[in-house]
Amino acid sequence: MRPIRLRMSAFGPYAGETVLELDKLGTSGLYLITGDTGAGKTTIFDAITFALYGSASGDNREADMFSSKYAAPETPTEVELTFLYSGKQYKVRRSPSYERPKARGTGTTVQAAEAELTMPDGRVITKQTEVNDAVREIMGINRDQFMQIAMIAQGDFQKLLLATTETRKGIFRQIFRTERFQTLQDRLKAEAAALRKQYDEQKSSLDQFIGGIEVEDTDVLSLEVRKAKDGSLPVSDTVGILKKLIEQDDKKEKDLADRKAETDKLLAEVNGNIKLIETREKTREDVENNKKLLAEEQERNKVLADALKALNDKAPQTQEKRDRKVRLEEELPRYEAADN
Repeated sequence: MRPIRLRMSAFGPYAGETVLELDKLGTSGLYLITGDTGAGKTTIFDAITFALYGSASGDNREADMFSSKYAAPETPTEVELTFLYSGKQYKVRRSPSYERPKARGTGTTVQAAEAELTMPDGRVITKQTEVNDAVREIMGINRDQFMQIAMIAQGDFQKLLLATTETRKGIFRQIFRTERFQTLQDRLKAEAAALRKQYDEQKSSLDQFIGGIEVEDTDVLSLEVRKAKDGSLPVSDTVGILKKLIEQDDKKEKDLADRKAETDKLLAEVNGNIKLIETREKTREDVENNKKLLAEEQERNKVLADALKALNDKAPQTQEKRDRKVRLEEELPRYEAADN
């Protein structure tokens, strides 16, 4: 902020209207206000601070004390400051609450405090709270911070030097508009913390997996595996060891698969032989049964042969009897006729 013009009317020891053309002091360097005690140096500080923030530059002075007791009754008490900020010109006018003679009749009345801010585009803000908010938005700092860095009066700069680190950081952050960098820093910290958490979780999971690696003591990689479990090996080396172990396991699995196939083949042959043996045993049993049946059949055939021989031996007698039977049957009608 660079002050251009300061007008004071009935303000403090300045009974009339006093105008300071600060623009004539140039655009670089610092403004040094000097003078004897009581010359009104502090009043200039008060006027600028009051114009911007509506309060004095010191903590022991109130705004209602600014009305000059030396001014004429009709002279209004007010301060008007024109200043530049970021290449744009602003004008702020304020008057404190003070007691003045009545315009009509006798006695006095209280003049209410007023504030007016003219923006670079000509827009005018009149409410005190809105003017205060707008000035803080323009300046980026509040009254206390302004007194510490811009209006260095009567050793107040020491307050900034003795302020805490966080206080100074807050002041400089608002002065140089670095809030976005703080926001970025906070976001980066949050992201870093989140990444750290993910890293810790993944590392914990990785350590758990590494701790579960099993290898025989006789394996050439057993020493490297112990180093990996102790955390003395980089992850990339551990991954390489795991690849080698997997290759070994794949080879062992293939060998076991081949052995299993051979065993299955032998088992199939054995099962085939067992079935063959079972078939042969059943055949032997059938043969034995058939031998028994054959012996029984032979015995039965012998009996039948004997019976057949006996029949054959009796065959002549049987024929004779058959012939006699035929003759008798032929004679039977004669006997029947004779009987009749």
